[in-house]
Amino acid sequence: MSKSKLIISIGFYLISIFPSFLSMLLGGDSIRAGLILSVVSFLILAAPYGIRYFIKNQIILLNAFIFAVILLLYGFSKIIYNGGDDVRFLLSLILLLLMSIASLFFVATFQKFDDKIFHKLVFFGFYFLLFLGYLVLALMVLLRREPKNMFIFTEPSHYAIVFMPFLFYVVFKSGRLASTFYIFLSLALALQIKSLTLLVGTIIVIIITNGKKLWSILSITLFLVVMQLTFGLNYFSERLNFTTDNNNLSTLVFISGWERAYLSIIDTYGLGLGFQQLGIVGPEGQVMGTIKFILDGVALNINDGGSLGSKIIAETGLFGFLLLLLYLNFLVIVVNRLVYRKILGPKNVFFHGVYLIFSIELFVRGMGYFSLTSFLFICSIYWIYRMKNEYNKIHYTI
Repeated sequence: MSKSKLIISIGFYLISIFPSFLSMLLGGDSIRAGLILSVVSFLILAAPYGIRYFIKNQIILLNAFIFAVILLLYGFSKIIYNGGDDVRFLLSLILLLLMSIASLFFVATFQKFDDKIFHKLVFFGFYFLLFLGYLVLALMVLLRREPKNMFIFTEPSHYAIVFMPFLFYVVFKSGRLASTFYIFLSLALALQIKSLTLLVGTIIVIIITNGKKLWSILSITLFLVVMQLTFGLNYFSERLNFTTDNNNLSTLVFISGWERAYLSIIDTYGLGLGFQQLGIVGPEGQVMGTIKFILDGVALNINDGGSLGSKIIAETGLFGFLLLLLYLNFLVIVVNRLVYRKILGPKNVFFHGVYLIFSIELFVRGMGYFSLTSFLFICSIYWIYRMKNEYNKIHYTI
């Protein structure tokens, strides 16, 4: 491997795997610091070796439109509510714009990157993350250590969010025996470290990669029934109990996010609270009151909404709801391409997988706009747009 490809490969891992670890090194209380450092590091590392970019008029107009709407909605929010965090709004908006610009460089650079090397990069990343997961599991068994801190991730759900695109790729690209083995390892790991995010993600991978085969869905059902009878899945059943009688904090945070999204739509006449203003202005809702009662006044994850989808709707109102509908509309197209294997190029598969897996952040477990995979998600949108005429071209049948 040449020096330039090695440097770009390191940049890929910094962005796809290590933002959480970099944030931990910086002592940040959110993923944002690590994400910024990883993206900046990639640009610095890749610049001397021919970093590329592309800018289309449609992309400029789309970005201008979205940012103009965000500004307009924030202005309406300032009229409806007294207060708000202007500094948080402006800095977040600037960071979102910079991420959008940086993703153009990332996508254009990797378009020229060797497919065979990229294929190996993703597989190596998968093996590293799988090893990390089972190392944590071994320490749980031998030292009775809780899996809350997973070395380079602060919690299992963060690990799962990063792991899922890699799992999807290797299962999609591997033969039946190997892919079945990878799926089994992922399901077993999800059950042992009690990660609903990893469990849901693995089930999505099984369904999409075996979408034309009914047995895949039946095997999932059989597996879960056996696990329920053998080991018990009380933790997961509690997480899936979406009633206010449930005292599981993770579930209550999730319910609270969607409750506040609904209340915010009503309270602002469909305009939303304003970008990055959830938890700062607007109604708290009954469920957040329950959370504060359980935690003696602490409003857990009040700015996050539990899932990114509820946060988007709460903050941008009906416009955010429309964006989610557009995402789901194109998700149907992406799923169709993947199920019927209309795309086989390594980078095409990986970025389609990123787009698919981001649905977990939107509807299951979100970490805000600047999460571990938000940059890759923006990249996936630009990649799919840039390669829209290339889906039937197979550069390497790896």
